[in-house]
Amino acid sequence: MKGLLQKKILGFLLLGGGLYVGWLLLYYLILKDHSQVDYYINYNIAEIGQWIFSVFGTESYIDVESDHIVLLLDPDNSIGVWIGDECNGFKLFSIFAILIAILPGNHKSKIWFIPLGILIIHLANILRIVSLLIIFDKYPTALDFNHKYTYVVIVYGLIFFLWWWWAKKYGANGQKA
Repeated sequence: MKGLLQKKILGFLLLGGGLYVGWLLLYYLILKDHSQVDYYINYNIAEIGQWIFSVFGTESYIDVESDHIVLLLDPDNSIGVWIGDECNGFKLFSIFAILIAILPGNHKSKIWFIPLGILIIHLANILRIVSLLIIFDKYPTALDFNHKYTYVVIVYGLIFFLWWWWAKKYGANGQKA
């Protein structure tokens, strides 16, 4: 019994790791340089961030630079945050989706749970960017700490929560449709 469990765990890790390595190869060899996927995600984050600021009566601006998008609180570029490819959540979407795809459970539920999870992660990342811009405006010395630690813990915590939710509600034991 112990050997069977070890084989299942090893198979799970090899499948997940293999899919992730395959995804990274696809991303870096094809998507990164030959598509605009990162640009569209970055710009979408900035647009929705700008909309959030407008809801609260704060004017904001978007500046498109060569390798990133900047969401600004002033047109002079002195208060803004860069939205680069490493911060747009695209790789997190793949990690989340791969794990849900290989976990045991109802396949019909995976069809809606994976896009829902990606949307939740994307919205959390948008709120992260908006929050970082507010922090930069009000407490600029706190920006680096919050960017490196606070929001990383929050976003990864959210992803772990989504994985846990999937396993509990829709995984092999839950089997809800």
